[in-house]
Amino acid sequence: MLKIKEFAQLCGCSIYTLRYYDEIDVLKPAYVDEKSGYRFYEEEQIKEFNQIKRFQEIGFSIGEFKALQGKEEEDILREIQSKIEHMKKMHIRQMN
Repeated sequence: MLKIKEFAQLCGCSIYTLRYYDEIDVLKPAYVDEKSGYRFYEEEQIKEFNQIKRFQEIGFSIGEFKALQGKEEEDILREIQSKIEHMKKMHIRQMN
């Protein structure tokens, strides 16, 4: 188990980002100590964090990403394709 600070360093983000993701149920810690409230993460959760970042790079907001959680893979792929098309259109408009 990794303390929140260690996990944040491995992910290249702040502890505030991780606390926010916990608050909005996007990325929950693997364990929270009942007495201290300290958050602990497992190394495998780095993959989850990286997935969030990849979706943000495509142009998804955290809210949009959260809405995709739990959806079928086909629906997620459709949303990704739609977002990519939208971003292409926005890019073309900016160039004109």
